[in-house]
Amino acid sequence: MLSIFILVVSTIALIYLLIQLVQAKKEGKFVQTLRDLFIILLALLMTAVIFYIGYRFFRVF
Repeated sequence: MLSIFILVVSTIALIYLLIQLVQAKKEGKFVQTLRDLFIILLALLMTAVIFYIGYRFFRVF
């Protein structure tokens, strides 16, 4: 249940940041918005890795 919540919130944040990225390109804040996007992608990747490790760990026992 928690992973579904994280997925939904992260997806909403990614969509919002993509919209902001398009708008920031016009305003010259492209690099800052791109940095925020990469931080969210890194957080998603870390969450997926943690769940995968937990899944593999509990599957052994």
